Amino acid sequence: MIRHRIVLPILAALTLSSPLMSFADTTPVQNNNIAPMIDRVTPAIVNITVEKKAQQTSDGFIPEGENNSDPKKDQRIVGLGSGVILDAKHGVIVTNAHVIDHAKNILVTLKDGRHYRAVSLGEDDGFDIAVIQIKAKHLTALPLGDSDNIQVGNFVAAIGSPFGLNQTVTYGVISALNRSEPKIEGFQSFIQTDAPINPGNSGGALVNLKGQLIGINTALVGPGANVGIGFSIPSNMVNSIAQQLIQYGKVKRGMLGVIAQNITPSLADAMQLTNNKGVIISQVVPGSPADKAGLKIKDILISINKKPITSAAQVRNTLGMMRPGSKIKLEVIRQHKKQTLTAKVGDPKQELKQRINPFLAGVSFRDFSEIETDGSQLTGVLVTNITETSQAALAGVIPGDVITQANGQPIASTQDLINMASKHIDSLLLSVNRDNLNAFLVIEKP
Repeated sequence: MIRHRIVLPILAALTLSSPLMSFADTTPVQNNNIAPMIDRVTPAIVNITVEKKAQQTSDGFIPEGENNSDPKKDQRIVGLGSGVILDAKHGVIVTNAHVIDHAKNILVTLKDGRHYRAVSLGEDDGFDIAVIQIKAKHLTALPLGDSDNIQVGNFVAAIGSPFGLNQTVTYGVISALNRSEPKIEGFQSFIQTDAPINPGNSGGALVNLKGQLIGINTALVGPGANVGIGFSIPSNMVNSIAQQLIQYGKVKRGMLGVIAQNITPSLADAMQLTNNKGVIISQVVPGSPADKAGLKIKDILISINKKPITSAAQVRNTLGMMRPGSKIKLEVIRQHKKQTLTAKVGDPKQELKQRINPFLAGVSFRDFSEIETDGSQLTGVLVTNITETSQAALAGVIPGDVITQANGQPIASTQDLINMASKHIDSLLLSVNRDNLNAFLVIEKP
């Protein structure tokens, strides 16, 4: 795989607070003629040819049966796919991760016939998104559409290079939204379309009638040719993942620590819910960001950062695009009353480290800083919940304790406590503030 870090000017031009793609002319279609719109957007669609190691696939779900060589005969195969120019100035192109997976060489062909070698800036298998870069001038970027505002029945066009046939345009409608496909791994919230998509279309564009990108074509169902069902990754999801790949070279996923399930009509009736909107929280991991935020079992989660939640898969997808440390607003219904909770998205590796740590397992805590009545500052880690059988509980730790020191070292944050408890030690000596009185407690290693 060819992989390089992105050049600095791109980071100056693109930030996580601004859309990645340009907003060029988006004149709507006139008189049911999409030709002017297609002529406008096709320069932003590229053909991608990769030389990669031979890989055999067996199922009929095709995120890439897109090669023209026999893996049994060749040590390397040539894979074909498509891509979309996101940033014309810096030659940034988005495609599917599976298109360039295991690639030794990546060749990009533009509509005008120019050829360029590309380097990978980052790939994310979870969302099947990759970003590559070419050094070229006079490029055209595709305007970004809002995939949250599309509807079933909207007309769309799919543009790509099926079977290596560059700049092929097909036409159809959006058949369904928020689709998941059991034969595809990773995060899923697909746009389903009946616009014909064939091998080689992967990484190409799904555009609305204004010529705006609303999805990246990723897969089709069938033995190798279109059968009227294709899937695209929504543009808002693509944009979020692409920006992380450009800035960091990878996607670092956050976690909340909950298990949510869809609310069926029968479940809504049994729980006496007024409607079946949102998802129900069926499990909260002790000590997780959700637990620290006050989320409880049987809460109905109806929005994250004011965006309505309609399925458990959407919760997983939303959190999968957020980096650890991000603060989010959770709107829930608890006992028929709305509440808004604030959670700090956790790092899965750190959360796992805490849960398996013998000193901290079963303990929920959060950062704490407060000015006392005497004007002094109390800083440490507040214990919010604790399992009765945990080592910490056996040592006498109770909810409400503020841990200020561990093994003689000041504790100013949960990370400080986790780091100290992760050392090769046989016991953890805590200095805690309880009801404005200091006490020492020793957690023994089991």
